[in-house]
Amino acid sequence: MAVLIIQACAREMPPPGARPDEIPPSIVRIRPAPDSTVVDFDGALEIRFSEPVRIPNGLAREMFVTPMEMYEAQTGFSDLSLRPEDGWRDSVAYCFSIPTDGINDLLRNGMEEPVEFCFSTGGEIPDTRVEGEVIDALTAQPLAEARVIFWAGPDSIPYGAISDSAGRFAARGLPPGEYQAFGFVDRNRNLIPDRVLESYDSASVAASADTPTELRLVVVAPDTTPPLLARALVVGDETVQLEFDDYLLNPQPEVPGIAIRDSATNEPLEIVASLIGSADEVTFPLDSAALADSVAAADSAAVADSAAVDDSAAVEAPSADSAGAAASDSVAEEDPVLPSRFITVRLGAALDSGTYRVSVTGVVNLRRLTGGGDTSFVATPEPPSGDSAAAEGDSVAVEQDSVPPAPDSLDLPGVPPDTAGAPPNAVGAPPDTVGAPPDTVGAPPDTVAVPPGTVGAPPDTARRRA
Repeated sequence: MAVLIIQACAREMPPPGARPDEIPPSIVRIRPAPDSTVVDFDGALEIRFSEPVRIPNGLAREMFVTPMEMYEAQTGFSDLSLRPEDGWRDSVAYCFSIPTDGINDLLRNGMEEPVEFCFSTGGEIPDTRVEGEVIDALTAQPLAEARVIFWAGPDSIPYGAISDSAGRFAARGLPPGEYQAFGFVDRNRNLIPDRVLESYDSASVAASADTPTELRLVVVAPDTTPPLLARALVVGDETVQLEFDDYLLNPQPEVPGIAIRDSATNEPLEIVASLIGSADEVTFPLDSAALADSVAAADSAAVADSAAVDDSAAVEAPSADSAGAAASDSVAEEDPVLPSRFITVRLGAALDSGTYRVSVTGVVNLRRLTGGGDTSFVATPEPPSGDSAAAEGDSVAVEQDSVPPAPDSLDLPGVPPDTAGAPPNAVGAPPDTVGAPPDTVGAPPDTVAVPPGTVGAPPDTARRRA
């Protein structure tokens, strides 16, 4: 019973009848104070929150900290203290950004906005800011939690930042000057780009107090070998798809050299165009032109048909607003241009049956390495489809079934089909119905002129003629 009472008391619950806490925690004190200068500082950076908070493990790794250091973190009920593992450097500006993710109060209310601040261990805090984004080269999507590190030289202090959920980063307090920036996915959590194992990108950048610097880093998996042609595949009568072992830049810096020859005659084939991407992703100019012509022909035919339906109908011209709206609706949002492992080649004529040799030079992969290669492929014309033969047989059968019937089964004018060829004694339809189409019914029966002696005349008519 005592154990149950202790556990119940330890639970964080609001008092009965009280409204639940919906106020997020905030930072109420930072020491050393933001924008201050503390010479020979040897203590710990202390951050106090407005209430007890949950601070996730590894928070020091997720903070935007510059210079880039390994930090020891200690947490209390409402306190966080940080200290570099190798101690504070002299005459260096330290800038921090406390993220909102992961810091919650006991009722899981999270911080609303990140808190940024700097202090110096000597000298002024540089008013510099390098901003940018980190992008995945294969998907063109932003990368979250990617590290960005800035080096001014082999023995310089490393400054850094980390990207947020939108792939954006900002590095403050860099001394003005030239830097080599590395954006990378820090898989081994050592804050250093490993260009053998980790995806990365690099660029030169200048930090200046005059204007913020914008930087875009597109990270690519490490690669030390040039792209190599792996195989060629026939994907259409006039289309060949080339596959490489690396992703290629799209577009290429220069048009690659591609040659396709008939292995039997060594004659080169005419190549109309080549595009980066698999055959189901690319559209050749000839394809688009043919599509435009067919659409224009269909539109003109539709206009001609509508005009033939009613020549007198006035066609109202669309207003400028409606035309603009239609144009805006027809313009689709462009997809990002992505790298590909394929090049699709359009030939000037259909391939004949046989073996062909492909050679490629001057293709560039994402690491800007140039390669190519040779391979062979076999073209085999497709046999006639069995379904089409069956369809032809069916059409013949349909034509045979549609031959008109023999003359003796033809319908006679004015006689119902089931009475054709009936015995003479079956004739005897009432006079008012013989020889009159159904739509003439409506005249009184006694107005029908019947010749004398007609079989089947009404009895009263026979007596008058006698």
